[in-house]
Amino acid sequence: MGFILWMLYGLVAGACASWLLGSSHEWYWNILIGIVGSIVGGFVAGLFGIKSSNWIGSFLISVVGAVICLLLYNYLA
Repeated sequence: MGFILWMLYGLVAGACASWLLGSSHEWYWNILIGIVGSIVGGFVAGLFGIKSSNWIGSFLISVVGAVICLLLYNYLA
């Protein structure tokens, strides 16, 4: 159950990042970028001492991480 929720969370974070940047990637890239972005966002937030105890803060951290990953992907691809 946790893996499925993680995938859905990554899909939504990736879709939001894709929408914010006006990107037109396939849906599976949105999932992948969202999952990687969630990890990157959590790591970067931890470096700055930012911790979230609710789902809204965690979602915002995930979206920021997905935006960072999407920008890097667009720059390198």
